[in-house]
Amino acid sequence: MASISHSSVSRFERCVWWAAALFMSLFCTAVQLSITAPYRLTSFARMTHFTAVEPFQHRVLIPALASAIEHLAPLGPHLVFGLLEVVAWMALIMLAYRAVERFGIAEAEALKRLLALSIVLPLAIVVLMPDLRVWPLISLGGGTLDLGNWSARTLFYYPYDLPAAAFTLALLLAVADWGDRPEWRRLGGFAILFALATVNRETTLFVIPMAALMLAGRLPMTRLAALLGLMLALYAAVQWPLHWLFSNQPNPHAALGDTQYELHITENLRLLSHPAYLLTEPVRFVGGCWLVVVLWWRCIERRLQAAILGLAVPLILLGIVVGRIAEHRIFIEAVPLFWLAGLQAIRGRLAAEVTPPR
Repeated sequence: MASISHSSVSRFERCVWWAAALFMSLFCTAVQLSITAPYRLTSFARMTHFTAVEPFQHRVLIPALASAIEHLAPLGPHLVFGLLEVVAWMALIMLAYRAVERFGIAEAEALKRLLALSIVLPLAIVVLMPDLRVWPLISLGGGTLDLGNWSARTLFYYPYDLPAAAFTLALLLAVADWGDRPEWRRLGGFAILFALATVNRETTLFVIPMAALMLAGRLPMTRLAALLGLMLALYAAVQWPLHWLFSNQPNPHAALGDTQYELHITENLRLLSHPAYLLTEPVRFVGGCWLVVVLWWRCIERRLQAAILGLAVPLILLGIVVGRIAEHRIFIEAVPLFWLAGLQAIRGRLAAEVTPPR
């Protein structure tokens, strides 16, 4: 054992980490494809033939990639979307490693890699766990008190959800890097990343206030205004054509003005008032990371606080209005932010414990 060099051990450890990331990605994808299915109006076939209803179809990046792969190789839709899901999981783990390093969560290389793998847990809680249907909470029959009618309901699968989380984490890193080195020659890569993320899902709109809060005080106002203006222009340049292109594919359940979005606030408020939901669902909300963030908010640096206030909070508020909160996937972009802020809060709290008082 003494003859094994440090570098060879490091290479071996890196190989083990990559293997762990791959197998975790494969497992989560297998579970996802086994226990969920697309909504009938957004099936895999409809997505790849661009005939799904709005607003689901104009989230077109992953369906377009799947369609291209199907035309190039004799692969079925489940395999194609499964492969893309594996890639998304792998990308998230790699970005998580970069985020742990970038935000100073850990110094030791082994710990950074281990913590990067931990992002899988809150995301899996959000996208893989079924919804609980409970009514009544407690039953009384024959003089015996027992649980009521508890059952698990599988949720819908949308192929753009996990990539949206990966894009959010990548954009968080890009904004943080831009704040440290605001060089215009580096803006091209950021613009491409933001445009691709916007093709994937329109919730990148919330990246704009996130960037505004993260960069406020770090950039001159003129440079910050130029950056935010560019992001708004890119967003409109991507989203308006997509809305126009698929406007003849209406959502039969749309109920929010002239848009294709559904209105679920009444249903959501009723669900929030249910005791079973209050007992079981908070632990699942953004993977349970919110509790650590709220408890030790003061231990989180300003940039991550700004990211949560700029992106996660408005996203959650909008989701309560237009999304079904029983489907926690509608908050998926917030999960990497809460995960990262939670890790930093834990680190800060532990550091406060070991630092002697002055």
